[in-house]
Amino acid sequence: MVEFNGVWFIVLVANFLILLLLLNAILFKPLLRMIKERQKIRTASLNEANALIEKKDQALLQLKSEMAAAQLKAKEQYAKIKQEGLNAQHELVKKSQDEAMKRLNGALAEISKEVDKATAVIKNDLEKYSDEIVVKLTHGYVKTN
Repeated sequence: MVEFNGVWFIVLVANFLILLLLLNAILFKPLLRMIKERQKIRTASLNEANALIEKKDQALLQLKSEMAAAQLKAKEQYAKIKQEGLNAQHELVKKSQDEAMKRLNGALAEISKEVDKATAVIKNDLEKYSDEIVVKLTHGYVKTN
């Protein structure tokens, strides 16, 4: 068994201190350096992520403003095209109405001519029939002029 006397105590303390220095140089300092590097990398990554998030937010805001402008422009174009379509429709309706009125007036004139012809024919026939009726009723006793 080991006796703890003054010499051994100094050897054990010296051994402990040498081991502590070796472990500090070989293990603890590199480990602390790696932890600090990881902390720096983590901080840099977080800063970069925050910068990207802010950049994304700015791009999103810009996209929204561009979309709003595009929608406004589209509404203006739609209103303009709609008005042009309505104007063209009104012109076509007016032309169609004018043409229909011309055809209607022409048809009315033709009908009027045909009515006049039919009236003249009916008058002639009526005079003939009235003369015939008079002749048949009078049995030929009355002379017609």
